[in-house]
Amino acid sequence: MPAFPDLLAMGAAFFGAATWIIPGLRYLLSGRKAPHASLAAVGRVIGFVVLAGCFSAAGLLLALLGLMFAERTGWAWLGLGAIIGFWVVLALAIGIGPSRSGDEQDAS
Repeated sequence: MPAFPDLLAMGAAFFGAATWIIPGLRYLLSGRKAPHASLAAVGRVIGFVVLAGCFSAAGLLLALLGLMFAERTGWAWLGLGAIIGFWVVLALAIGIGPSRSGDEQDAS
């Protein structure tokens, strides 16, 4: 049976995986309903970011505690890498994604 600090590190890995999986599933499942208001899509995106932020904050806290107290820190590093990777990929997707400004539509 792992010691308590090792469980902290494993919890960081769990929340790192949850950061990738649960907000995306919630976003996809909430999109199945027809939007009732014009701002429904905005609310879905805000919910996605808030949910991912909550899982990330919990994972970062557990990762830091695991790195400080656990002897085997592999799980904590895995969770930390998953959380950082999620936000880097999200930032790249926003930066590289299609632009919707009116200036670029007029040029084509």
